[in-house]
Amino acid sequence: MAFAKSQSRVAATTLIALSLAAPAALAPLRPAEGQTLSPSSLDIAPLRDLPAVPPIPGAEAAPPYVSQPNVSQQERRAAPEISPGAPNYGLPRVRARLPRPNPPPPPLKPPPLSPAHPLPPLEPYKTSFQAKEKIKRQAKLRMRGFRGSLDLPAERPPPPNVALPAQIPARPKPRIEPNPYAPLGLAIGALRLYPYAEPTYGYDTNPNRVTSDVQGSKFVRVDAGLRLRSEWTRDEIQGNLRLGYVDYASVQNADRPDGAGDVFYRWDVARDTKVKFEGKFTLDTQRPGAPGLVTSVPNVVVVNRPLIVSLGAAAGVTQSFGRLDATLRGVYDRWIYQNAYYNDGSVLNLMSTSYNAYGLNPRLAYELNPSMKPYVEAMIDKRVHDSWLDPYGYARDSAGVSGRIGSTFKITDLVTGEASGGYAQRDYADPRLPRLRGPIIDAAIIYTATPLTTFTLRTGTMLSETTLQGAAGVLSRNVTFDVTHAIFRNFTITATGSYQTNNYQGADTFEQVGTAGVKLEYKLTRSIAIRGSYFWQRLVSSTANSNFTANVIMGGLRFEP
Repeated sequence: MAFAKSQSRVAATTLIALSLAAPAALAPLRPAEGQTLSPSSLDIAPLRDLPAVPPIPGAEAAPPYVSQPNVSQQERRAAPEISPGAPNYGLPRVRARLPRPNPPPPPLKPPPLSPAHPLPPLEPYKTSFQAKEKIKRQAKLRMRGFRGSLDLPAERPPPPNVALPAQIPARPKPRIEPNPYAPLGLAIGALRLYPYAEPTYGYDTNPNRVTSDVQGSKFVRVDAGLRLRSEWTRDEIQGNLRLGYVDYASVQNADRPDGAGDVFYRWDVARDTKVKFEGKFTLDTQRPGAPGLVTSVPNVVVVNRPLIVSLGAAAGVTQSFGRLDATLRGVYDRWIYQNAYYNDGSVLNLMSTSYNAYGLNPRLAYELNPSMKPYVEAMIDKRVHDSWLDPYGYARDSAGVSGRIGSTFKITDLVTGEASGGYAQRDYADPRLPRLRGPIIDAAIIYTATPLTTFTLRTGTMLSETTLQGAAGVLSRNVTFDVTHAIFRNFTITATGSYQTNNYQGADTFEQVGTAGVKLEYKLTRSIAIRGSYFWQRLVSSTANSNFTANVIMGGLRFEP
């Protein structure tokens, strides 16, 4: 049975092969309808005329569908290639694995919704690691000379735990100029110069400040000056200089010059060591009725205004020890006097009273807090005159000493200033001259009541020389009070008043001087201003024929580029 099935399967296979090779020859062998095909019913006569089929090489090998455990994969790949069209026998060909074709592009999708105001990107916190790394990258770019934009984006978006939305930069507020009418000055490197000129025209009721024969006069006054300021990151220099001259039209010998100046330079040697240099200059005149110029001869008066010129210089070193500042200054002053000429032809030799002053000024200051810095200082000096004796026969060389305790303070943002008090005395070489001494009080307090109104109070004490017979010197005290109010940003009004006493110690002479006035200033531009003022002055003296009263009114322009 099994053998019959095998023979039938072989016959069927042979028939299929022959039909593929010669379909025309096998056409008659197609069974009729209802006829069964059996090996015995096959007519193989037509197959005899077919050409002989060559033997199949490797027929003894197992068919392809039979597993071959002894054949490796490499041997199968090394098997000879079979030409196309050959019968499918022998070892199977290994199929070449071609790369898969690229996937087709995805279909176009509509763009995502783009809002009109998208959210800003995240930026790292300033104290985060990402922000610090960005700063380091920018620093490296600067070191390499990168000249492009250094605001580079981060390499990757910062994580949410160290990021926040980028801050939208606020529009800067318009800068408000604190003083829109202040002069701009001229820049020379890091220095800024403020030159100015001020011509004035006015009227003075008593040009010579005399008691009798008072005669008023119109006058023309011209002032010129220069201010200097530095704009350095360290060190500092400041300077002020003013020179003026007044010319009276109706009063002879009343014309006079005046001026003042100072310069300050600070050299920062180290953080805690500073060297300071100072210089000062004053120019003034003596009035004909001054106590040192009046003579006992009737109808003999001074016909000129003797000049007084002072030149001063100081140098010091300030060393800081934490909050403690120690300063040591050396001071030198030179005072020069001009001779006085009388109407009778005589001359009062005031040149011999010119003198040099040498002094030493130590000072200690301690900063209790940013608003208060108390200090203690002393002054030791000696005055040496060009002539041992003055015109009246007195030896006026002297030595003086003074000490004071004070403090700078800032009570509030509205009240600031400095105040000090102490004692001073001066001993003269001539035993006939008494000791010049007395308490000294100096203060400057500024109270800013409103942004438009400011009150200023100043007091001062000074010990000065004199040529009055029998008097050792003059102990002068003064108090000044000013009120400044800005009606507009370019229009200010200032009311001022002062009171001064002059005590000629050793002589029965005491003077009281009071002044009051008002000043107006209207600035057309930064460089041009209109000025006007009125002053009243009154002197009352214990010496006969020394009192006077004067009223001065003037107006002019000020040019300051």
